[in-house]
Amino acid sequence: MDGGQAKTSSGSGRPAVKPPQGMNAAALDKRLHLKRRAREDAARNLPRQDDENLSAAELAVVETVGAERARVDEQRLDARADAERRLRALAPSPQDFSGPALDARLALKQTAGRIAHDWAEAVARAAQGRADLDAFKRANELRRAAVYPRSTLLQAGLLFCAAVFEALFSAALFAEDDARGLLGGAITAVGLSGANVTLGYLAGFLGLRYLQHRKLHTKAAGAAAFGAMTLLALMLNLFAADWRDQLAALAGRQLDMGSDASFHLWSLLQIDSPQSIILLMLGAGVWVFAALKGYSGFDDPYPDYGKMDRAAREASDALSDFRAEARLELEAPINAARAALAGRMEKMRAEFEAMLKAFDAAAHKMEALDLKARAIDQAAADAIHLYRQENTAARTTPAPGYFGSPPPAAGPTLDALGGAAAMVDEARARLAEALVQSSAALEGLLAELDQTTTKLDQGHAA
Repeated sequence: MDGGQAKTSSGSGRPAVKPPQGMNAAALDKRLHLKRRAREDAARNLPRQDDENLSAAELAVVETVGAERARVDEQRLDARADAERRLRALAPSPQDFSGPALDARLALKQTAGRIAHDWAEAVARAAQGRADLDAFKRANELRRAAVYPRSTLLQAGLLFCAAVFEALFSAALFAEDDARGLLGGAITAVGLSGANVTLGYLAGFLGLRYLQHRKLHTKAAGAAAFGAMTLLALMLNLFAADWRDQLAALAGRQLDMGSDASFHLWSLLQIDSPQSIILLMLGAGVWVFAALKGYSGFDDPYPDYGKMDRAAREASDALSDFRAEARLELEAPINAARAALAGRMEKMRAEFEAMLKAFDAAAHKMEALDLKARAIDQAAADAIHLYRQENTAARTTPAPGYFGSPPPAAGPTLDALGGAAAMVDEARARLAEALVQSSAALEGLLAELDQTTTKLDQGHAA
């Protein structure tokens, strides 16, 4: 055995540490003459075979290293006291988690009271719009959703394109025989196409739509409007075609039908030229297109259904917009409380992290002192083992039984950081409890927010 080095503890994985100077087996042997005293004791048959107490030489070893071990133990006690004092100063301070929640509840009630009237008005308007729409559908036996375009601007653009198309084409037909040329034909064509599109739109919007109304008098009014607009459109287009023929006749370009006695449908309409027929068919096509757009291009085909549906939807959208803005106002104190609670939790976590770092530093320092104490104990054990080995070799009688037992430690075994570890555990439990309190406060605030929103949706003041 090498008395100059402390042994690594079996299976502990701790590194061997040199004992203080003069605290190894060789130095203790030189100082206490252990080998010589072991041989002298063996010559006197000491210790006796039935002895259970340490010999004088072994006790001298324990006493010699005990003073050094006492100094190490004192350093360990000082390190423990310093660690506990530091951990006590760094321990997370208790936080008030009920204060931010109470402030948020008060602000929530104040905000709810301020917006309760406007919220109730928006709810009432949305409910009234929906009730009016449902009553309208029941009264008119409508079992479908309203159908109308999202953009009336597109439909108006299509009508404008139809009017432009007819105007361009008609301008070319009128310009052939108009004394004013293309400009005069264009002026006439624009007026004709505008009137044609307007009459077609009115025939569809005021006529065709009301023809399907459930009430008979409304349906009769729709039929009358459709008939009137159709008659006006027919008169307008026949007049335009006849006017085109008259312009051609004045220009001396009317068609000579000769002695053809076959039946011509257009002769019943007093139309002679192909240009007039084309003008008439073009006007009829644009009129039909405008009538269809008036029927379903701008609103639902059933009269007033689209208007009722839009009113209900606008009231519902207004309620949704108001509710979203009001919800943001109601959530503002909750968010402020969440930030305050998060800040307090973060403070406790930072304090606990600092506490853990201080504990790790104290544990590192205490580990070095523990290794030093174990090295002293190992030096004493090596010295006693050297004495027993020399004594046993020089004896003529069997060695006492206690020689087979490990020698006692030079000092007591201390759990130096037990109190500090308990303080860390207490701080960890306090942090966990604080997290539970913070979560409970937030959950309570969110539940109260939902209850307040439900009451406002029902039209009750918070």
